[in-house]
Amino acid sequence: MKNNKSMFTIILICLSELLYGQQKANVEIFKNINDGRLANGERFKIWEREQKFSRTYYVDTNDPVAADTNDGSEKYPFKTISRAAEILQPGNRVIIREGLYRETVQPRKGGRGPGQMISYEAEPGAKVIVSGSIILETGEWSEGRGWDYDRDLSENDRERTGGITIWQYDLNPSDFMGYNPFGMVNLLHERGAMDFKEVIPDPHFKRRGMIFLDGKPLEQVLAPTALLLKEEGAFWVEHNGMRIHARFPDNKGPGDYVIEATSKEQLFVPVRYGMGYIRIKGIIFRHCGNGFPVPQRGMVSSNRGHHWIIEDCIIEWANSLGMDLGNEMWYTEPEPLIGYHIVRNNTIRQCGIAGLEAYRGIGLLIEDNLFEEIGWQDAEFAWESGAIKLHRAENTLIRRNVFRYITHAPGVWLDYLSSKNCRITYNVFTTITTALGAVYVEVSRHDCLVDHNIFHRIKCPSWIAEGYDRGGNACIGSGTDSVRFENNLLIDIESTGYASFLNPNRMVLSRGGIARFHKVTDNVFINCGKRAIEFPNIYNYTDGNLYSKMPPGYIKIEYPPPALKLDLESCRKIYGWEKEGRIGEISASLDADSLELSIRVSSEETGGIIKAGPFKNMTNLQQTNIDPRK
Repeated sequence: MKNNKSMFTIILICLSELLYGQQKANVEIFKNINDGRLANGERFKIWEREQKFSRTYYVDTNDPVAADTNDGSEKYPFKTISRAAEILQPGNRVIIREGLYRETVQPRKGGRGPGQMISYEAEPGAKVIVSGSIILETGEWSEGRGWDYDRDLSENDRERTGGITIWQYDLNPSDFMGYNPFGMVNLLHERGAMDFKEVIPDPHFKRRGMIFLDGKPLEQVLAPTALLLKEEGAFWVEHNGMRIHARFPDNKGPGDYVIEATSKEQLFVPVRYGMGYIRIKGIIFRHCGNGFPVPQRGMVSSNRGHHWIIEDCIIEWANSLGMDLGNEMWYTEPEPLIGYHIVRNNTIRQCGIAGLEAYRGIGLLIEDNLFEEIGWQDAEFAWESGAIKLHRAENTLIRRNVFRYITHAPGVWLDYLSSKNCRITYNVFTTITTALGAVYVEVSRHDCLVDHNIFHRIKCPSWIAEGYDRGGNACIGSGTDSVRFENNLLIDIESTGYASFLNPNRMVLSRGGIARFHKVTDNVFINCGKRAIEFPNIYNYTDGNLYSKMPPGYIKIEYPPPALKLDLESCRKIYGWEKEGRIGEISASLDADSLELSIRVSSEETGGIIKAGPFKNMTNLQQTNIDPRK
């Protein structure tokens, strides 16, 4: 029995090194390996079961014998995934062989339960791409005519751009099947919360359609007179959405590129609401011309369904939203069963507004994903952005994800009653520019736990940075109660590490926000530009934190007036907080690409050991990989 225990210990150590990279012998990466519990301490309930399929169909667009009139067998596969979606029954799966599939997959049925799911799977090792774009054929382009492209240019600019050719392309109505993204603006459908005095209007009034040159997006402009000055290329759409004008980079022509244009709103969406027990595995979804939420209509959509598994997929280049897994918006009739999705080991990137959204994000498990390059549309003040944006979330676990290179959007936004027993744990948030925070919890109540995360290089957009306290924070709450922020590591935060604001006039259910019962404990704050912690009142608590390279007054208490800007010692004397708090001299850096962390501890105050944060008894680290994904 003793030998078995020893062997089990060795196995655990090996697994730990595989999961969390090389490390010094006296450092445990992540103090608490039990990340499978929710905020209340109860274990997250996993409903998934091992699948045994009663029948397997095949799709192979490149097989010369493939046809949608075939039986879908391995020898006689279907030509399209859509054909399989028409006939799959509970307990069936389809294996999709390598190829490019320009179609929208619309399942007709869902599964019956955890053991009888319907599965859409890429063949192991195969590159399966479902694309929402069409090819703009080289021979259909012609030189632009009928428009005064240089009308607003100066005489010098006219001389400089005199030899540049503008091209035009007449779109074919038959390519759009009733939905033409080039004829529709981005502006969200429900605009009640939109402050038109603060938003930058241009992104909202651009068209939903996107153009790609050899896979790279071409910038859209709002007037034909803007084309000539765009050296990197650009396109403009006429009023009816049926003709495109474009300048190509370096004055090249359409024959120099493979040119694609988005033609679809969504790429995977059931034909009716509320389908459950569907799995998508290993598929690349690319190019989608959807509009700004709300409603939430993603490139991949559960269409208000429940119990989906989405794993090992890549979702990239959505004009707006990559994935929606909720009830679309607040005017919809609630489905009797919704949520309980598993989203794991995916890469979700280059989405203009958000990566994943869910109104009624109930029982979600979001783990081991990479979210990157989200928010490039610059529409954060429409208040629906975020790598992850959830409303009315409860019993949801967000763990071991990487969020990086996010602009004009939070990493995780829990909005409107979204903190009920939710946990955000073991994630890395790095290089995020936001008017809010890497984690933003808005008008929510109950118990929310944000723990063992790493926050790095969180910045505020330059155009609102001056005098705007709420941008560029690691974690921020507005009118929110009862957040526990513990054992996190914060490095180079432009504004505040943990900030809470009162928002008493925002009525949710029967009352406004009170911003009480927050607990900020055992975190490491390194180089926060404005302050480490800001509370709106004294009905909160902080202890056991380690502070390094802080500005004066790094702990702020807003009420009762006058507002107090304190340090560690004065916080202890006035409130009795931070009895276990420390000040230290710590230098830290993190590479957002490699996710390698270096830390140097030089303070005698800490005894050379950091006991707070996501590490156990941390000392100096040299390029330690902290990627939390499996």
